[in-house]
Amino acid sequence: MDSSTWAFLLLVIGVLLFVAEVFIPSGGAITMLALSCLLASVWCAWTAWWSSNPTMFWAFLGVMFFVTPAAVAGAFSVWQHTPLGRRAILQPPTLDEVAAFVEQGRHLTELIGRVGDTVSPLNPAGIVKIAGERVQCQSEGIIIDIGCRVRVIAVQGNHVVVRMVPEGDSSRSPTVSDDVDQPSQTARNTSQLDFDYPPS
Repeated sequence: MDSSTWAFLLLVIGVLLFVAEVFIPSGGAITMLALSCLLASVWCAWTAWWSSNPTMFWAFLGVMFFVTPAAVAGAFSVWQHTPLGRRAILQPPTLDEVAAFVEQGRHLTELIGRVGDTVSPLNPAGIVKIAGERVQCQSEGIIIDIGCRVRVIAVQGNHVVVRMVPEGDSSRSPTVSDDVDQPSQTARNTSQLDFDYPPS
């Protein structure tokens, strides 16, 4: 075979090896063989046409630079529909999953400013109870014990960020959180009356 025939043959072999690399990962071994074939085809093309027909040589290079990427792109297009490709490529979330995530984010955003009590140690992540609902939370990097009053200050992903409510803060009043049962005003008044008027 003459040099021109070898040029086209090596070009076809190199392209096929690139396609094979897509379906048979070899850690780059097949890619190196493909590059060697392409370089050899260029050398054969130069030997065959550079002195007699340079236009044919440049046309050969143009075909090589067009066919090789197109073949690799086509191989990837087919590969992603194979069982291996479907396992390797992450599938986009469904509309129901996206809607559920958006709804959860909206609900957590509504909790900003609310006050609740920790039901597990925050180290710094844990659980806080707000209006009877257990919510995953995280402190601002400090450890918070169980039963501490905290306020939601932000939302990060699928959890809220909380900050401990200082002692004496007005937000510790019973109107802020529904989690703690407080004695009624009548009971407090009665207790005060009993204290003011001891039995004779």
